[in-house]
Amino acid sequence: MARIARKSSKQTPLQQYGPYAIVALSTAGLGTAIGCLFKENGLVASSLYTTAFGIPLPLLGAIAYGVMLGLALIPLVRRAPASRDLQALRHRLGQVQLMLALVMTVFSGYLVYVMATQLQSLCVPCLISGVLSLTILGLTSVSYAWREPGSLIFWGVIVGFIALISTTGFYAYASNPGQFEASRGQAPPAIETTSGPAEMALAAHLAETGAIKYGAWWCPHCHAQQTLFGQEAFTAIDYVECDPGGVDPQPGLCRAKGVASYPTWEINGQTHSGVQPLERLAQLSNYQGPQNFQNQASP
Repeated sequence: MARIARKSSKQTPLQQYGPYAIVALSTAGLGTAIGCLFKENGLVASSLYTTAFGIPLPLLGAIAYGVMLGLALIPLVRRAPASRDLQALRHRLGQVQLMLALVMTVFSGYLVYVMATQLQSLCVPCLISGVLSLTILGLTSVSYAWREPGSLIFWGVIVGFIALISTTGFYAYASNPGQFEASRGQAPPAIETTSGPAEMALAAHLAETGAIKYGAWWCPHCHAQQTLFGQEAFTAIDYVECDPGGVDPQPGLCRAKGVASYPTWEINGQTHSGVQPLERLAQLSNYQGPQNFQNQASP
């Protein structure tokens, strides 16, 4: 027992304190993911890439960070550094942590790539999660005295490859769900606001000039945009349903137009993402009519 204790005393600072850092980082990641479940993040929150087969990505992130936190806490709770059983347990849990951190990093990295190339919008919690995942991956790589690093690298390559294939498959599904599921004919929520003369005139002008609104039946930002027009005026808007589960969907047209978030307006050949105040739509479409709109965006 004394010989084993002397061996364990030769741990590097990273091996000694790394698990505590992983606990702290996992807790931060768990808090960030839970926060995202209750907070919308603008363009990214209304995009096609916020759910995986109906499961919100922040929920998946919370589960992943929760599992990582539990894996890191188990050997810390069992305080017996000279125990052979504990050392073996730490080694096995460390392997699982390393593979999980690798999967999380691949997924987070690809999400950041989608933000930069497809959405062209910044999601701060997504960036934070990516940094946390990468840091945890680095810590798990150096916080354990790996017995067979060659075998670990081999399995890391395999797991990383599977994670990359799975991640690209998910994003292929997110950007083209019509290939995977049939139309269900879901209607958007009813518009409860009424339209004034200015809203009616702007809607008629947008229709005459060929303006198009792209959206999805489930999108809260789309509903907010429709609420600004009011029930009567919005019926004049040329609306394209992008989700295959909506009413009269046209996902192929949305893909051809490069629509990556909802709502997206196409006005005079230019696309504009996000909820647009009616005054902004009037400016973009060169509308010269009355602008005393009665429906205003919430502050």
